[in-house]
Amino acid sequence: MAAPARNLVPAGRNRQKVNPVFLIIHNPLSNNSKSKKITSRIVKFFQKNNVPFYLRSTLKIENLNTFLKTNPTITDILYCGGDGSINYMINSVDLQQIRQNIYLAKSGSGNDFLRSLKQIRTGSIAIARAETNVKSVKFINGCGLGVDASVCHYVNQDTKKNKLSYFINAFRAFSQFRPVTMDVIVDGVPHHYEKAYFCAVQNGKYFGGGMKVAPKADPTSETYQICIAHTVSRGLLSTLFMTIYSGLHTKIHRYVDMFEGKDIQIKAGQNLFFQADGEVLADVSEIRVKQAESRPFSAFDKKEIKARFANK
Repeated sequence: MAAPARNLVPAGRNRQKVNPVFLIIHNPLSNNSKSKKITSRIVKFFQKNNVPFYLRSTLKIENLNTFLKTNPTITDILYCGGDGSINYMINSVDLQQIRQNIYLAKSGSGNDFLRSLKQIRTGSIAIARAETNVKSVKFINGCGLGVDASVCHYVNQDTKKNKLSYFINAFRAFSQFRPVTMDVIVDGVPHHYEKAYFCAVQNGKYFGGGMKVAPKADPTSETYQICIAHTVSRGLLSTLFMTIYSGLHTKIHRYVDMFEGKDIQIKAGQNLFFQADGEVLADVSEIRVKQAESRPFSAFDKKEIKARFANK
């Protein structure tokens, strides 16, 4: 349970009442608990520059909306975490009730959405809802059905994550996945595939730790980029995945289709793994994606924060 406002004391060196005041939220379990070092560096930066802040773990805030209401001095939120942590926030918090500025900082093992956000620095970001036959979830970066979600499944199960984890688990997923029939309907236009490997619906440009799966994606747009890999031989699948890092897969029209749309429906011939911002659901065969809401987000920039407080 969150502590009442009277028990909170800004943790910066300057303890006088100064506005704005930041709430730094961190996930101590993110990136195999390595995020604690990143959080420590951020705290030292705030202290050095006399920026007032409260520090709270995601494990200690039961309800962020309630916490903010009982601590009205907070004007800005710095949310530290990877794609999974951000996904947890958008699915557990009423973002429309949050009037504070929200900054996002890298702190997880996967930071694909932040890669896109840094390119625009700040903007009104679209948040989508994926209605599946299992449950409804929101996503901010992207979702996918097929072998990409199988990779996420194995990565999430891996207890020894490192820089090679995605590659190792990708090859594991490739060796076990069998292509399926898939129907993809984009704004009412149907596309049928007899041998589809995955269909990814992207708000951000990247997935898989920096793979540029949707080079034209704009997280502030009302439309989503759809990438479908199909008919490629199993022997060439890993090679095709490697081309995604540079975005060259979009030129391989024989095996990859790219579409853009607001209303996307996907129907697979069998139950598959599904991922939303890297968070996995099993036994999914049907999805419908539409925009749910939008709100401003900013990429955390030390120079910007330092300049903002230079004259305080």
